[in-house]
Amino acid sequence: MIELRKLKYDEVNVGDEIPSYQNTWDKMTGIIYAGASGDFNPIHVDPDIAKLSGQPNVFAHGLFNMALLGRTIIDWIGDPGDLKKFSVQFRARVFPGDTVTFKGRVVEKMEGNMVRLEVWAEKENGELCLKNGEAVVYLP
Repeated sequence: MIELRKLKYDEVNVGDEIPSYQNTWDKMTGIIYAGASGDFNPIHVDPDIAKLSGQPNVFAHGLFNMALLGRTIIDWIGDPGDLKKFSVQFRARVFPGDTVTFKGRVVEKMEGNMVRLEVWAEKENGELCLKNGEAVVYLP
């Protein structure tokens, strides 16, 4: 049996940055995510409909980007059950070919082995697509 390493409370300090994750979004990813989520809003999968709605092209589901930010946090802590709170604001659309980097930083160590993070996602041009994010995790 493989045992995954779990991050420990004593191993983190305020100001530590978590390992980032990077993803380049494409139309096929949008179609796959639509199937997985059941959200087939045509602005995410049909370029003609997206253009009719005033967009230059289809764009990623906001929850897809939030899920990748959640993955970034969970990859860092080692156990999905230890993510206790997670919220973000959706700010910019992610279009085909956009590369997004998902990031976080420890902002507080709290009682009960809880750690609060500031989390966000930014496009390669520096534009934030997810901002004012917060995550609270439990670390043994």
